[in-house]
Amino acid sequence: MGVITSLLLLLMYLYTLKKYPYIAKNRLFLIFYSIFVFRLLLSFNYSISFEPIVAGQSLNSLFSILTVFLLVLLIKKTNLKSKTLIPFYLIIVGVLISTVNSWLVLGGAVVIMKWLLLVLIVLSLRELFNQFGIIKILKPFYSIFLVILFSQLLSLLLGQGKDTESLVSSSNSISYIAGYAHESAFSMLLFMGMLISIILVKYRQVASYMPLVFFIAIVFANYRTTLISAFFPLVAAYIAFYFVNSKKESKAYFFLGASIFTFLICIFFGSGFIERFGELGAAFNNINELFDIDYSLFTVEERRLLSSRIYLWNMYLTEFSYFPINELYFGRGPESWVMYFEVYAHNSFVGTLFDLGYVGLLLIFILFFKSFLLTLKANDLKIKIIMASNLIGFFVMANSTMPLWAVEGIYLFAFIFALSYFHTKKKVEK
Repeated sequence: MGVITSLLLLLMYLYTLKKYPYIAKNRLFLIFYSIFVFRLLLSFNYSISFEPIVAGQSLNSLFSILTVFLLVLLIKKTNLKSKTLIPFYLIIVGVLISTVNSWLVLGGAVVIMKWLLLVLIVLSLRELFNQFGIIKILKPFYSIFLVILFSQLLSLLLGQGKDTESLVSSSNSISYIAGYAHESAFSMLLFMGMLISIILVKYRQVASYMPLVFFIAIVFANYRTTLISAFFPLVAAYIAFYFVNSKKESKAYFFLGASIFTFLICIFFGSGFIERFGELGAAFNNINELFDIDYSLFTVEERRLLSSRIYLWNMYLTEFSYFPINELYFGRGPESWVMYFEVYAHNSFVGTLFDLGYVGLLLIFILFFKSFLLTLKANDLKIKIIMASNLIGFFVMANSTMPLWAVEGIYLFAFIFALSYFHTKKKVEK
């Protein structure tokens, strides 16, 4: 399935270069757009791209390094001085301090590279938005996401699903991810596609039902965390489109449509939803007790709750509590978790606390807080609602997985941040 998707992506890539000739005429746009597409190609061929080839580095890792190098060359260096980027720089400094404290130089280099990549993607998007406006930048990306939707539909029709939960949860669920590396990363891509479609609906460039199509695709990707997270921007978008500043009749139609949609979801996915989300109630009913006991005392069923997340969080937090004072503040070191656990924390804040300590955790919260303030400065009420809800969705996602640990999550956050940043201008060029 990954090979088919790769071929479709290449065809769409060539088609968009022809359809939107301004891409090839701008060096930054051409390189940035090409990097995004070829990164997808690597992930759809993960059996090759995930294997170490040079100094323990995979094709994916080497491609990230190449991306940072190219974007550093292409962006306007004066934009690096923007005060809006200060939270990112503070995190990089925090990682440097933790690296010196732990002497985990390789781990520090990996984490700093990821944050540099995020900063450079934000700056590239900002520069492109300023040059071309929102629509001309987003439409080529939207075309790529349409290919991803089509490929997922093919995997659904062909029954090419992935059993993702049988080992870690009481529910055996199938994810349709079109041959992608992992359902978590694939669902983040769909979240990004939904965000782009919402913005294009706002500017009347695509059909108003497309955000709903992307949400349904997230349902079939069947990654519970992203599904919950995507619900916030989906609902907020349709409230912005059909409720804010609308007539009473339109508001009535909105509620009617929402009720019909909820009813249909229950009909088509009811049993699956109950099975997948039934664990949430059981987990939250016992969450205080589960955090009060040592993770070694968890029963088999307690370990499987929420796909083992509570067990993992307890494990990380218990080990963190034994750290000496300097490591409580600066953590055990960047990427140090791999020396203690087989599985990453599945929580950005728990993972950051273990690796970077209280200081790193504080800096992550500062980044989210500043990002939320940025969404509130948008020059349009509907954009405020849309961007704030996407950030809230991303925050929810970060509480049950680690989106900033994956390149797909880095791109998603960069798009949210850059779109919010661009819409703070007094006059937005569409």
